[in-house]
Amino acid sequence: MISKMKTKASIIEGWHFNKEVYKNAHENDRLEKLVTELSNVCNLSCPSCFTKKVDGSWTKKGKKRLIDELSYEDQIALINEAGNLGIRTVDFVGAGEPLLDIRFESIINYIKNLNMYSVVFTHGATPNFQEIAQKFKEDKVSFFIKLWSQNPALQQRYVGGSVPNYLDKRDQALQTLIDLGHNTGTGTVVDGINYQTTRMGADILVMKSNYNEIPDIFRYCRENNIMPEIKTYIPEGPTRFSHELAKQKYSLNELIKLRKDEISTEAFEELRKEIKRIDQDEFGIPRMDVLYPQGCKCTQSIGSLYVTVQGDIRSCVGTHVSYGKYMPRKDMLSKTLQKRKTKERLSFDCIPRIEEEKARNVGN
Repeated sequence: MISKMKTKASIIEGWHFNKEVYKNAHENDRLEKLVTELSNVCNLSCPSCFTKKVDGSWTKKGKKRLIDELSYEDQIALINEAGNLGIRTVDFVGAGEPLLDIRFESIINYIKNLNMYSVVFTHGATPNFQEIAQKFKEDKVSFFIKLWSQNPALQQRYVGGSVPNYLDKRDQALQTLIDLGHNTGTGTVVDGINYQTTRMGADILVMKSNYNEIPDIFRYCRENNIMPEIKTYIPEGPTRFSHELAKQKYSLNELIKLRKDEISTEAFEELRKEIKRIDQDEFGIPRMDVLYPQGCKCTQSIGSLYVTVQGDIRSCVGTHVSYGKYMPRKDMLSKTLQKRKTKERLSFDCIPRIEEEKARNVGN
């Protein structure tokens, strides 16, 4: 049955800036966004986690704190240094589960007091999730939740079985955010596209096993003003199949399972067409040529830098190229912005995925 509702595409607060802003930052050795991590601690052990297996730091049930994580003081120094280069947004993409870091609230409040946006990637199954969502319900804090399947057994497999009844806890987290109004927003135009801002995002990883679910997951996002980030494997950690290190650090059985579930570029393009059709026919949203189908462009390289919890400075989460270990008061971010112009290609597409496809002749 076709819905007749009309709506706008959703865009996460903190990512709602035009391409020109990021291009200008890149050209002038400035930053719009800092992508970083809090502690490695996590109560899940997802097989496809791109930051999982540092020796001695993980089990089948979760991940432990690393001995060389950035101190709280260094993390604050990093935010200040990025702030001096112009950032308006800090993305927390890991390394573990951000809400389990004992310094989470202090760091988010520090960013809030600088009048910046925080975008937090979380699995939503932490004991303190409702409390955190309530505390920051009026603030510039957005949450991305894993929404990989509505099938309990399948979703449980994706997270490694570390938290019983994960899907129920995840769905409760989504409902908590909706009840608190995190999915309300205002109209805005970004790169000529009419969006509705939101502080809710869905982290949607597409695999063969959940491929047929994605259209309905997308509809759920549209009906609730949740920004969909629909994506394939990121080529780091166990899903960087072209690199010999993956074979050394991950079991062959685990890699075989992940590799067998990878979708082809052709299958993803067919899904992209279907997502565009759903938006056009069911929600009155025009076709958008963006990296994440009908979501937004990628802004994790141009005008941005990624600093891991161990201090490695990189362009984005998909690249292994390091520009050294972050140290306060060494002007390292500014120096990196100048260095990488001659070392890496940057884009609003995903260069790491493109290079991985070429390395393995994916789709050929």
